[in-house]
Amino acid sequence: MDAGCPNCGYQNPLGARFCSSCGAQLVERAVSEEATMIHDPAPAADAVDISAEELADMPEGTIGMFVVRQGPKKGSRIALDSDEVSIGRHPESDIFLDDVTVSRRHAVVTRAGNGFHVSDAGSLNGTYVNQSRVETAALNDGDEVQVGKFKLVYLALANRI
Repeated sequence: MDAGCPNCGYQNPLGARFCSSCGAQLVERAVSEEATMIHDPAPAADAVDISAEELADMPEGTIGMFVVRQGPKKGSRIALDSDEVSIGRHPESDIFLDDVTVSRRHAVVTRAGNGFHVSDAGSLNGTYVNQSRVETAALNDGDEVQVGKFKLVYLALANRI
C-alpha cells in the first residue's frame, strides 16, 4: 500500500522516509492498525538564532548566512560573504556538501542588492525553498533551502542587527 505525500500528493511506498517526487521528509505514525505517512514540519524560522558575538565574528560585508538545520554538519554557520556562492558535492564548491543526494554542481546563491537568490544548477534531485522545488527564488529571512538531504536556514543578517 502506498502513502500520499502531504506536500505534493505523490504516492510513495509505505515505509519511505522521503518523498520520491518533492523530497519532503515523511514520518510514519500509527493510526489504529494502519500506518499513515505525514509530513514532519520544519521548526519555526525563529528557532534558529544567532548571537551578537557570532555576528561580530562574521567577515566584513557579510549580509547573509546559512545555518545547517539537517545533515552531517548540523548547527554549522556558513557566511555568505561573496557575490556568488556555489553549493555542491564538487570539492571546489564554496559550500561543499559531501553526500550522494547532492549533485557535483547543485545550486548557486547570488547576491541581489541587500539579499540573495538561490538557483538550481541543473541538479538531479532539485533545489527546494520552503519545501517547494525552485529553479530560482529570492531568499527571505528564515527560509529553508534543501539541497539533497541537507537543510539550510537562510538568515538575513541586516534584519538581525
